[in-house]
This record gives sequence, structure tokens and C-alpha cells, in this order.
Amino acid sequence: MTKSPCRHKENGVATVEAVLIIPAAMTLLLFAVQACLWAHAANVVQAAASQAVVAASLNDGSTYVGTTDAKEFLAASASHVVIEPTVSSNDMSGGLIEVQIRGWAEEVVPWLRLPVSATRTALIQEFRVSG
Repeated sequence: MTKSPCRHKENGVATVEAVLIIPAAMTLLLFAVQACLWAHAANVVQAAASQAVVAASLNDGSTYVGTTDAKEFLAASASHVVIEPTVSSNDMSGGLIEVQIRGWAEEVVPWLRLPVSATRTALIQEFRVSG
């Protein structure tokens, strides 16, 4: 007769495994959600900068129009995704206008503040009468 393996030595192994694996899995899940929020915030900031530079470069546009347009876009579509956004528009030499947006992605993982930013530059469009 062979001895059967002793089962009483494995009591509590599942509990120890759960105590180690569940927090690690939850941490990985939180980091994945944080990465997704950061990517979404970056896309929203880029879209706001693109829309703002178009508004600022139009015939009757200005840096004020671009800044206002970007702030309205962020307030409407990213009020909880992009934290503390700052928008600036500058007239540059050569008939160019530049819009810069900076902010932070929403925090899911404590103490992990990920920056998001976008810069767009365009030519100022002017209507000229020929002749």
C-alpha cells in the first residue's frame, strides 16, 4: 500500500494566493485605466488645439478667438478628463499663429499625474483684393 499525500499541509494556500494575486491584478487594472484616460486626454487636447488654431487663423480670427474657442471646447468635452488646462495663443513672425494647450490627465492611480499638451501652428488667412 502506498501512502496518500497529506492534504492538511495545503490548508490556507488558496487564501495566501488570493491575498497576493488580487491586489496585484487590481493594481494592473488601475494602471491600464490610467493609461487609457491619459491617451483620451491627449487626444482631446490635440483636438482642442487643432480647432482653436483653425478659428484663430481665419480671416476675422485672432489669438483671443483661438484661446476662447479652445477653452470652450475643453469645457464642453473634457471638463473631467483634462485637469487644470492652460491655453495660450501667440502671433508669430511670418504670418503664423500658434496655439498651445497644457494640462494633466485625470488621476486614477494616486500620486500619478500625467501631463498632456498640444501645440498647433497655422498660417493666418487673409483676404486680398487683386488689382
